[in-house]
Amino acid sequence: MKKLIISTAILFMGFTAMAQNSFAKFEDMKDVTAMVMNQKMFKMLGKIDLDSSDPEMQSYINTVNSLDNIEVYSTKSNLAAEQMRSTFNNYLGSSNLEELMRVKDDGKNVKFYYKPGKNDDFVSQFLMFMDGTQGDDDTVIIKITGDINLKDIGKIASSINFAGSKELKNLKTDQ
Repeated sequence: MKKLIISTAILFMGFTAMAQNSFAKFEDMKDVTAMVMNQKMFKMLGKIDLDSSDPEMQSYINTVNSLDNIEVYSTKSNLAAEQMRSTFNNYLGSSNLEELMRVKDDGKNVKFYYKPGKNDDFVSQFLMFMDGTQGDDDTVIIKITGDINLKDIGKIASSINFAGSKELKNLKTDQ
């Protein structure tokens, strides 16, 4: 019985680790542009000598310090886009994320998902998938983890210019 419990626990930990790193494989793909920032980078940004008496700057510092990870993967390649679409759908099926909203505009389908956080104003994970259905549109996955205030998603997008950030800036919440 102990062996069965231990084996099940190891198997579950393997699936959890696989789900957490499911997008990392895109970093090594030739036709995919990738940007990954981790908590160490955010801590460094938070320590930059900025005018912390300015309320807007203090809000920015608080936002940066609340982040754990940002992953952005973008491609125009149909083959890479198909792999991204499939990986995104598999991740979505195993991650217990809730849909925030969907937008179809100008040949782009954009989906926003989240994992609830400490209260209704915060999320612990934010995931965006932009399906570039037109040949010249990017297919983009953006995954942000941390203690994220939904109101700050636009600020995050403004501070880091990447494919898909326009959709994040346009994200409106009722929060």
